[in-house]
Amino acid sequence: SRKASYRGRRDYARAPANEMPGETDRMLDGIDGSSGPAPSRMTVVNSSDLEAKEPLVKSSLNDILSAIGVGSFHWRLMAICGAGWTADNGWTQTVVMIVPTVQREFGVPNWGIGFLGTALFAGMALGSHFWGRWADTTGRRYAFNATLLIAGVFGLIAATSVSFSMLVVLYFVIGTGVGGNLPVDGAMFAEFTPKLERGRLMVLLSVFWSLGGFTVALIAWLVIPNNSCPDEHSGGGDDCQFKDNMGWRYVVGGFAMLNVISVITRAGLPETPAFLVSTGDIEGAKAVLTRMARQNGHPEGGEIDQRIAELETGTSVTLESESGDSSCAGVNELFQGRHMYRTTLLLWGIWFFSTYGFTGFNLFLTKLLEAKNIHSGNLYRDAFIYSAVGVPGSVLGSYLVDTPLGRKWTMVFSTGITSVCMLFFYLVNTEDQVIVVSSMVNLFSMIMFAAYYTYTPEVYRTAVRGRGVGIASGLSRVAGVLAPVVNSGLMAAGAGITLPMAFNMVFMGVATLCMAALPIRTKGRALD
Repeated sequence: SRKASYRGRRDYARAPANEMPGETDRMLDGIDGSSGPAPSRMTVVNSSDLEAKEPLVKSSLNDILSAIGVGSFHWRLMAICGAGWTADNGWTQTVVMIVPTVQREFGVPNWGIGFLGTALFAGMALGSHFWGRWADTTGRRYAFNATLLIAGVFGLIAATSVSFSMLVVLYFVIGTGVGGNLPVDGAMFAEFTPKLERGRLMVLLSVFWSLGGFTVALIAWLVIPNNSCPDEHSGGGDDCQFKDNMGWRYVVGGFAMLNVISVITRAGLPETPAFLVSTGDIEGAKAVLTRMARQNGHPEGGEIDQRIAELETGTSVTLESESGDSSCAGVNELFQGRHMYRTTLLLWGIWFFSTYGFTGFNLFLTKLLEAKNIHSGNLYRDAFIYSAVGVPGSVLGSYLVDTPLGRKWTMVFSTGITSVCMLFFYLVNTEDQVIVVSSMVNLFSMIMFAAYYTYTPEVYRTAVRGRGVGIASGLSRVAGVLAPVVNSGLMAAGAGITLPMAFNMVFMGVATLCMAALPIRTKGRALD
């Protein structure tokens, strides 16, 4: 197996850019525990090692999933997993929507209001690290339910906060749950999906991410304007009481309740057959595969059932990294292969700089609109329009990555246009102009995310894909922690929106240059 592993690395390094391993070979390899384009710490399996050790189980499991095909089981699964992706962006959007009224009620200075977003992103960073490892140990299903439940329960408690400090602490706890949604839910979905369909369906799943912001913005538009302290109560304290400022609590509590309801819909969802095979529970895997076949319309006793019976009882598969437990070796392997040293460093820059630029704009949207003299009901209406435009942006991004633009140039153009739109946002003054330009920022940002969420896992081979995406994701969480603190500090220092917007624009511009310098194109790789 060591020879097979070395041979795989050597062939990968020598392969031309358009002949490197396919996306899906890295996404699951039949029993890979990683999670599609989502940030993940899932363990991964080297396909060459599996072929040398357990070719029957690997081939049989993939063949069975392909024969079962995509049907009602998968569409229900997409909706359920999509709820977790919706929660990830939705909780970020709650910060955007509640900042002005929270600041008025608790009298939070400009330099301190950014800690709410920082707490959420810090919790996400911890959660994405913890839940991936937990899912590898106990199974996908337990982590799958726990992550969203934590966000829902502590979200309901957050809605009752009586101080800003209490709200910040609870948002950190919410983040620990939300941070596991993308990697765990992505792994859950990928491991149930046939190889030939997995890439397309994983991209469609990313549309749910933008639906989170849309949902929260809609709730905020409906409830905050008529259930909040007036703008002139800017000093907090006795002027803005708990009972007079219920709007933001309705937003947080309402979205938390949607999370709790989503957890209920997950009841009865089985463990993935890939994880069951990896732990030696072949009979359990057969039962799950049979259930999938029935729900997708395959008759009992047919060819599918015969294929399921071919899984051999007593056969086990070990999920392990090619590098063993050495995290240092794992990081070094990210730089092995043709152009991979340059590609990895550029991807780290892309994830960090683009996340900082987008978070710095998105989290402070309502404050930026206020700086443009847009207040009260119009503020939340305009924020809703901004969020709604993100939904078609994700759909458009999913389409563009498979056009002649490919992943790379879709990233370049969408990120570059986002930076230009941020400049225009700073320059324009009328409300209509502000609405149009801010909406374009979100539209092209969603296209950008769809493109590099697709590109990043494709460019790494199986044994290091989890580490590659995980480290890039970790850097994006660091950027998400820094952006609110830095921007709020600049605003408190008297810089207004000038310096924060300059930081956002420049960082987006740097991300664009990193994307243009990527040496590897991944479009057209076989979904094998």
